[in-house]
Amino acid sequence: MKRKMKFIFGAVSAACAVAGIAIATPSLGVLYNMILATGTVNQDVHAHSHVALPGSEEGFMAQVETQGAANFIVQDVIFAPGGTTGWHKHPGVLLLSLTADSGSINWYDANCVKHVYNAGDSWTEGTTLHDVVNTSSSNAHFVVTYIVAKGVNKRTDEPAPDCAAALGLT
Repeated sequence: MKRKMKFIFGAVSAACAVAGIAIATPSLGVLYNMILATGTVNQDVHAHSHVALPGSEEGFMAQVETQGAANFIVQDVIFAPGGTTGWHKHPGVLLLSLTADSGSINWYDANCVKHVYNAGDSWTEGTTLHDVVNTSSSNAHFVVTYIVAKGVNKRTDEPAPDCAAALGLT
């Protein structure tokens, strides 16, 4: 009886693992992927700055705040033409830049709305579902800084939303 239960448990576990792989959309076309730096802040982060700018009454203001300890991770990643990040989410905030030698990319949100970013562009991402596709004929080269909760993976692969199939983004 024990042997039969172990077999059933093993079969169910394997089926769940295969189903999880089948519905998630992993990255494809990654040519280079290097974590350049990682660090941990073991307390809340409250960093604020305000800089006066000539000709501006408002100046420039920036802030970073966390509740709880955080990991800061800096990644350098290159996707080949046709490469994709796959549909995924992040458990925090990202600061991204496409390097000067990069091709343009299409960034899709959970409603499959496309945003185009070009070499030299920077943007932020939060916890929403998204996919990035390199539709150019050049490599797409990103430098990414993650600010995520301490001890949490920086990325979670997710199933593609329903709208993705019509655009070939599955």
